Formats: sequence, C-alpha cells, structure tokens
Amino acid sequence: MMQRPETGTHKTDFRLVHSYIPFAEMVARALFFAAVCLHILPFLSGHVFLTIVFLTVYIDVLRQTTSSSSAVGMHLIPVAFMLTTADRESVWAVPQEVHVALDCVWAAVCVMHYVCNAARTHASYTWFRLALILLCILVHMPITAYDMQYIEVYMRIVIFYTFCFVHYHVFVGRVPCDNHTHTLVGPNVNVYILFVHPYVVVIAILGKCAVFAKMHLDDCRLYKRETDVKYTIPTNTSVVSDPEMHELIMELRAAQSNRM
Repeated sequence: MMQRPETGTHKTDFRLVHSYIPFAEMVARALFFAAVCLHILPFLSGHVFLTIVFLTVYIDVLRQTTSSSSAVGMHLIPVAFMLTTADRESVWAVPQEVHVALDCVWAAVCVMHYVCNAARTHASYTWFRLALILLCILVHMPITAYDMQYIEVYMRIVIFYTFCFVHYHVFVGRVPCDNHTHTLVGPNVNVYILFVHPYVVVIAILGKCAVFAKMHLDDCRLYKRETDVKYTIPTNTSVVSDPEMHELIMELRAAQSNRM
C-alpha cells in the first residue's frame, strides 16, 4: 500500500531549498529508525525484534501513503531488510574472495542499469535487469555476511536514499517508463548499497558518478547545439523569396544588433 508519485509534467526545481525538505525528512526518519533498532536489538529476542520492526514499518507506510517522496525510497522497507538480516550467519562456507566477487557482480548489474538508462535503451529490458538483481540477492544472502559498525550503517542509509532520489529525478524524464515503474526500480537497483562490501560500494558509486557526468556533458552539448540552431539567422537574404519572411529576418537582425 504505497503511494506512487503523482503523474504529470511538473518538474522539481532543485534551486529552491524546500525541494530538499522531503528528502531530508526521509533520511532523518530512516536514520532514527535504524538507531532505535540497533540500540534495542541486544535486549530483545529475535522474534520480538522482528515483530517490532515490521509493525513500525507497516505503521510508517500507512502514515506516508500521501507522500510520493517517501515512496521513491520505498519508505523504511530497505532499512528494515538490512537490519533484520544484519546478524545472519553464512549458510555456506565460501572464501572471502568469493564474497567480494559476488558483491562485484551485484553492483555491476546495478551500474549497468544506469548505463542503459543513460543510453535510453528500451524500457522492456528494465524488468530483465531487475530479475538479475533479484538473483544476485538470492545468491548473496545465504553466502555473504559482513559485520557493520553503527557509523557504517548510517552512512549506507544516507547514500542509499540519496541515490534513490537521484535515480528518480534524473531518469523520470529520460526513460520511457511510467512513474510507478520509476518508483519501484530506484530502490531495487540501489539496495546493494546496504549489503555489499564497502570497497565495492565505493567503486560502484564512482561508476554511477561517471555515468552522470557523461549524461551532463551530453545534455550540455545538446543544449548548445539547439541554442545555436535557434538563434542562427540567414545572412544571405537574397535566397528568401517571400517578402514577409525577408522583412521578418531584417527585423530580427536589427534586434540582434541592438542587443549587441
């Protein structure tokens, strides 16, 4: 029961301070939830802790049904997923190198999703990438387990929600998917941040930043090209046969001269 972002052509203006308030509220709520859970965990049995976590998440979802910004990060569900699996033990004993290799595969799939979105690939492949991510999660959980300090947990939460919001606002107008799909995909392609090895997280973040930089440079070049075409006026007026068009061009050239 999650409220998706409303459909429409409204675009968030990030030059305004209040545009960041929903994001800050979501991060603060997640950090407070994680802090409380981490501090009560040593004093509760497993099933009591799970009950408290799931009830808290359920109540939070009900309270945030009208908040589209909360749905972009899938509310507190990813954080609850991380906290309830933090004390798990590896079911299969495999070398540490295998753990890191699996983490690299999981992160690589997610970074490739950003690359495909930047290249504006067909939206039907999105569900194939989500299936690969689900497979990585299913393989990761019984094999890999890392001990995390409190500060690391908090940093992962902040980074996770940051990329969820960035993913949504960057690709919502670029990839031909509905808002429901964009809201669902963002947390799924970034949830690895809460689980994989810290070094893998850093490398994946650098890869995403490289994708964003490439997209920004391409957009700047496209904007410059469109601007040049828009404001270019023919200098040879003899090729214009329509008298009205000839007069319009002369007026535009005069206006440009006055501005200069």
